[in-house]
Amino acid sequence: MSGGLFNYCFRLLGDWHYAEDILVDTFTKLAHSDLDEHGNIKAWLYRVATNDCYSHFRKKRTESKCIQEQLQRILSNPGHDIAEELRIQKIISTLPEYQRVMVVLKFYERMTYNEIAEVLCCPVGTVKSRIHNGLKKLRHLMER
Repeated sequence: MSGGLFNYCFRLLGDWHYAEDILVDTFTKLAHSDLDEHGNIKAWLYRVATNDCYSHFRKKRTESKCIQEQLQRILSNPGHDIAEELRIQKIISTLPEYQRVMVVLKFYERMTYNEIAEVLCCPVGTVKSRIHNGLKKLRHLMER
C-alpha cells in the first residue's frame, strides 16, 4: 500500500523528498485517527495524501524537478525508456492540478472512476469529464 501511495505522491509533486514527507505525514495521521474498521482505509489514505499535495501546491506554486532522482527511480525499473518516461512526466506536470491528480490515479494507480470519486469526494461524472479533458490535452501536447 505505501509503495503505491508514494508513487502517487511522487507523480503529483515530481519531487522524491516531498513525496516521502507526505507519505510519513499521511501514515502518522492514520495512526492518530479514529477511522473505524468499516471505513475504506485506501480511500482515506489517498484523500489525506491528496490534500497534503494540494497544500504543497498552494505553498509552492512552482514545482521543483529533481531529474537525477527521477532517473534513479526509472533506472531501478528495467525495461523503461528513460527519455520517454521523462517526457511523459514533464507533459503530465503541465496539466492543471485537478486533472493531473485524476489522470495519475486512473492510469498510474489503476483506480476505477468510482474509487477516484471516493478518494477525491466528488461525483463520478466530474471524474470522467476531468480525465477526458486531461487526456485530450495530453494527446495535443504529445503530438507536438
